[in-house]
Amino acid sequence: MELRQIAVVRAFTLLNEREDAEDVAGEVMLRLLERHLNLRDNTDEVRHLADTMARNLSLDLLRRRRRRPLLRIFHRHDEDEEGVGCIPDVLDSSTPQQHIEDKEAGDIFQKAMNQLPYKWRRIVEMREQEDMGFAEIAQVLGTSESSCRGVMSKARQRLLQLISKMTK
Repeated sequence: MELRQIAVVRAFTLLNEREDAEDVAGEVMLRLLERHLNLRDNTDEVRHLADTMARNLSLDLLRRRRRRPLLRIFHRHDEDEEGVGCIPDVLDSSTPQQHIEDKEAGDIFQKAMNQLPYKWRRIVEMREQEDMGFAEIAQVLGTSESSCRGVMSKARQRLLQLISKMTK
C-alpha cells in the first residue's frame, strides 16, 4: 500500500471525515518529504512512520475540536449553506438524525451570531470561516492584534451564553 493511502486510511478511521483525512494525509506526505534524507531505506519503517504521523495528527485535530466545539457547528452550518453538507457521501457516517441535529445546531449558532455586534461578528467570521490570523484581522480592521484577541474571547463567551439561553 502506498504511503498516502496508509495515512488516509488511518486518519479516516479516527476522524470519520474524508476531507479531514485527506488533509492529514497531505500533511503526513509533506513531513515525510521534509525528512526524506534522514529516513532509512527500510520500507516497513517508513510505512510505520506514516501511520504513526497520521494517527498523531488526527488525534491533535480531534483535541483541537474538543477545545473549540463552536467551530464544528460553524463549519457544518457553512457546508449546509453551500449545499455540500446535504449531498450524501459513501464515506459519510452521519445518520439523517445527526444531519437534522447538525442543521438545528447551525441555525441556533447563526441566530446567536446575528445577535453579536457587527465588529465582533466580523472578527469571528474572519478567524473561523476565512481562517485568518489575528495579525491579518487587525490589519484589515485597522486595530491592534491584542484588541482582536480580546474581542474574539468576548465574542466566544457571548456566543456560549446566547446558545445556552436558546437551548434551554
